[in-house]
Amino acid sequence: MRKKRRPLITRFAQAPSRSTPALVLVGTLLCLAAGLDSGDPAPAAAQQPQQVQTAANIDEMLIVDCLLPGQIRRLGRQATFMTSRRAIKTTARDCEIRGGEYAAYDRADYKTALKVWEPLGRGGDPAAQTYVGEIYEKGLGVPPDYAAAAQWYRRAAEQGFSRAAINLGSLYERGLGVPRDPQQALNWYRRASGLSDLNFAVATPAPVSGEVERLRKEVEELRRQLQAKQAEFERTQRELDGLRRSLEQRRSATDVERDDLARLRRELEDARGNAQTATGELRDRERAIAEREARLAAKDRELSDLRQALARREQEAAGQRAEIERLRKREGETSASVRRPAAPDAPPVIELIDPDLVATRDIGVRAVPLRAPMASVPLVGRVTAGGGLKSLTINGREAAVDSDSLFKTQVPITKEREEVRIVAIDRGGRKSTLDFLILNRAPQSKAGGGGPGGAAAGHHVNRSAFGTYHALVIGNNDYRQLRPLQTAVNDAKELARVLRDDYGFQVTLLLNATRYDILSALNTLREKLTEKDNLLLYYAGHGELDKINQRGHWLPIDAEPKSSANWISNVAITDILNAMNVRQLLVMADSCYAGTLTRSSVGDLEAGMSEGERLKLIELLAQKRSRMVMTSGGVEPVIDSAGGPHSVFAQSVIDVLRTTAGVLSGQELFRLLRLRVVAAAQRVDISQVPEYAPIKFAGHESGDFFFVRTVTN
Repeated sequence: MRKKRRPLITRFAQAPSRSTPALVLVGTLLCLAAGLDSGDPAPAAAQQPQQVQTAANIDEMLIVDCLLPGQIRRLGRQATFMTSRRAIKTTARDCEIRGGEYAAYDRADYKTALKVWEPLGRGGDPAAQTYVGEIYEKGLGVPPDYAAAAQWYRRAAEQGFSRAAINLGSLYERGLGVPRDPQQALNWYRRASGLSDLNFAVATPAPVSGEVERLRKEVEELRRQLQAKQAEFERTQRELDGLRRSLEQRRSATDVERDDLARLRRELEDARGNAQTATGELRDRERAIAEREARLAAKDRELSDLRQALARREQEAAGQRAEIERLRKREGETSASVRRPAAPDAPPVIELIDPDLVATRDIGVRAVPLRAPMASVPLVGRVTAGGGLKSLTINGREAAVDSDSLFKTQVPITKEREEVRIVAIDRGGRKSTLDFLILNRAPQSKAGGGGPGGAAAGHHVNRSAFGTYHALVIGNNDYRQLRPLQTAVNDAKELARVLRDDYGFQVTLLLNATRYDILSALNTLREKLTEKDNLLLYYAGHGELDKINQRGHWLPIDAEPKSSANWISNVAITDILNAMNVRQLLVMADSCYAGTLTRSSVGDLEAGMSEGERLKLIELLAQKRSRMVMTSGGVEPVIDSAGGPHSVFAQSVIDVLRTTAGVLSGQELFRLLRLRVVAAAQRVDISQVPEYAPIKFAGHESGDFFFVRTVTN
C-alpha cells in the first residue's frame, strides 16, 4: 500500500501497501528533465551528473517569500529615485542571485511572512491581500485567525480576485471566522468562476436537535484547542531543534578547548623537564593553562545548562504530544456522537454517497447526469433511523442495509430521464423520501473519438483553446532503506505512454527518483512553463502522514525511516505549484496528499445541457486558472497491488483514459474511477475511497483540468 502514517512494514495477506514509518513533512512533486518522449528512460539516478548533493543546496530549490531590492530609476536628466521593494514567491537560490531578502529558518513564523506581504496588502494589492489571508488561515506557528483571514479575503475578492473569492466561500461554507452561510458560500464560488452555469454542491445542514448542535459546537471547540496545541507543539519542536544545534556547537567547541588544554599541559611538562626553559616562560605557560581551565569550566557549565534546558523542553514536548493525542481522541469520540442515529422521534435520514447529485435548471429538481449511455447505475448511500429502520425501498424494490447503515444497489436505466425514489420507513411509521433523476445521454457519434465518455465526443474540439499539455510522471519502487514497492514503476510507465500517445502530452518520466531529482524537475518546469501550458503531476510511491501536524509527505527513494531530512512535504509541493504560471494543473497522487479544500468548491456543469452548450462552457473553463488534486485514498493505506501489474488506482485511471473520447474533465474522470477503486479495494477487505478537490493555498481560482483526446480508440 501507499499509505500515510503506519508502522514501517504493514502487511495484508492479499494486498501489499504503499507506506512507511511515521515522521514529518504536504508533499512535493516532479523530477529532473529526464527521458522526454523517448521510450522507457533509464532510472533517474543514472541520468544525473556524478555529484554529491547536500541538504543545503537541495533546500535552495524550495519556495520562499522573497523581498527584492528596489530599482534605481531616472526621472528626467538629473533626478533619480529608488522604487519600493518588491515581494515575490521564488526559490531561495533565485532570491539570493537577485539580491533579495528571505527568512532562512523561521518559515513557520507568521510574523516573518506577514513582514513580506502585509505592507503590499494594505496598499491595495489583491494578490498580497490573499497571501495575508492565507497566512492567517494557516496559522503558521500560531492558532489560525479565521476572522482576520476572512477580512483580508473579502478585501481582495471585492476587487474581483478569484482566488480570494474561493477562499472566502470556503470559510462561509465551513463557518470559520464568519457565520456558516451556504448561500454566501455559493455566491462567492460563482463570483470566483465568473460563470453562472456552474453548480456548486454546497452542503446545506439539515435541521438538527439541540443535543446534536451542542455536540457540534463542542467538536468545533475541541478542534480549536487541538490547533492551538499543535501550534504550541510546533514552537516547542523548533526550540528543541535550536537547543540541539546549540548543544552540538557548544560540545564541539568544548572538545576543541579540551584538546588545546591537553596540548598546553604537555608543553608545560616538556618545558619543566628542560633546564634551558626560563622561569618567566614557565609562569606564562601556567597562566595560559589556568585561563584555558577557567574557560573550559565555563563551557562545561554552559553544556550542563543546555542539557537541562533540552531535557525540560523534551519533557514539555512529550506532555504536549500526549495532550494532542488526548484532544484528538476526544474530538473523534465527540464527532462520532454527532454521527449517531437520529433521535427516536425523528424521521429517517437518507444520504446518497455516490453518485453525486447536482442541481438542474428545474427548480428543486436534482439529478445524476451520465457522461455516457449506461444500462444501469450503481447507487451507494446511507440511511439512519433513530427509531430503528423498518424498510428501505428504491423504486419500489426492497434494498438491503448493512450494519454500518449503508446500502448498495443497481438501478436499471430504461429511458433518458430515469426517475428514482428512495423511501425509508422506521419502526414508528415515520417516512422519508429522496427523489432525483438519472439523465441518460443518447449514444454519441464517434467522430470525436472512439469510446464512450468525455463531453463533446461527437463535436469538433478546438484543441488550441486548451493550450499545451505537459506531464511529470514519477514512479518509485526501489527504495534504499524502505520496503520496495511492486507496481509504482509499471504504473508510471503505462500512464506516461497513454498520456503521450493518446492525449498528446509532452511527458517527463522519472523512475526511482531521489529528493534532488524531484525538486530539480519541479523547478525546471516552474521556470519553463507559461500561462499557455497545462501540467499533470503524477506520483506513485511511498507516502507518510504526520498525525501530530496533519502533514502529508511523499518519500523519494533516498528517504530514511527515522529521519524526515529527505522527505518532501505537501507544503513544499503546494508552494512550488503556487509559484507556477501554468493555466491548469492536476496532481494525481497514488499516495497521501493532505490539506485539500472541500469538494463543494469545485464547480460542475449543469445537468440537462446539450453537448454543444457543454463544449462552449468547457472551453471557457479551460481558460481559468485551476489547481486540482486527485488522490487514491484519504488518510488510510492504499493498495499497491491487488494481483495485477498496476495498483487499483492506476489501473482505473488508465482504463478510463483509454476508453474516453472527446474532452474529459477531472471531475468526470474522478466519478468514473471512484466506484471502481472502492469496489476493487473492498474485494481485498480494504477501505479505500479516492478524493478530488482544489489544492489548498496553491492559487486555485476556478475551473477544472481537462483531458483532450488526440487519437481515436
